[in-house]
Amino acid sequence: MSSTELDIQASIDFIADLPIYGEEKPFFLHPSASKDVNLDEIETTNVKWDTKPVTVHSMRDKDNITLEKNGFCYVKHKSKCIPNLGTNTNVLADYRRESENLLQSFLNAEFVHCYDCKMRKNAPMILESFDPSDPLLIEQVAVGAHVDISLDTVPRLLKDILNEEQLETYFKPGYRIRLINTWRSILPKCEDRPLAVCDYTTIDANDLVATDRVYPDWNQEIYYLKYNKQQRWYWLPDQRSDEPFLFMTYDSHAGQNARYCPHVSVESPIATPHAPPRESVETRNLVITKL
Repeated sequence: MSSTELDIQASIDFIADLPIYGEEKPFFLHPSASKDVNLDEIETTNVKWDTKPVTVHSMRDKDNITLEKNGFCYVKHKSKCIPNLGTNTNVLADYRRESENLLQSFLNAEFVHCYDCKMRKNAPMILESFDPSDPLLIEQVAVGAHVDISLDTVPRLLKDILNEEQLETYFKPGYRIRLINTWRSILPKCEDRPLAVCDYTTIDANDLVATDRVYPDWNQEIYYLKYNKQQRWYWLPDQRSDEPFLFMTYDSHAGQNARYCPHVSVESPIATPHAPPRESVETRNLVITKL
């Protein structure tokens, strides 16, 4: 089957282009199981979705798609320690180190640090049981086309990750600072709710909408994406567990390169009947290279 025959039609939730967002910033409130919150008495979000039909193109065997230009790619990499749902923190720590080694080798990096790791399953999640401080938390698949972190949030994150000596070493001309995600199927093959990624070269920065994700003890600003017919989306059909995605969340280098990658899970119309619910693991990494 050719690559174009594996293009699919999918529905993607984009943030609606509403006048209210000129007066009231979009937000999501993430309550925690450790906090006493009555969800019936509070508004957990003011985000409204604009669902659009989108062609999601197959990237399989397309050598012209690169992390540098498009903001994403997939690589061949067999993991020795994929964390299954219900795993322990030791396995998760091993997987984080493995992801660091993958990125160090792929980008010839001076410094790599995995600062977050998430496991997900395509299953409902009860907000009252959500505890973001739990390293073994199984989250539901992400909805709404988004970028994980805004430009304004990056300096605070870097100061949390790097010590003073590292800040002095790397915060100077000659170094390039990137935030890069890895995304891998835990199951041997991902059919249900695969990840779709948007080509950076087709994105208008004016379509990014800063949104607050409010947690019990901290806030994080992300971007949601408004729909634009110029956007071009991709997926990897029958993505195997040894074909992880790498995709950009931030790049300090402002040139012709990709600086971020909107992404979202989608329904695949060609998934086999009774395909198992998606299980995936992603890491978020600080990667520093020399220019």
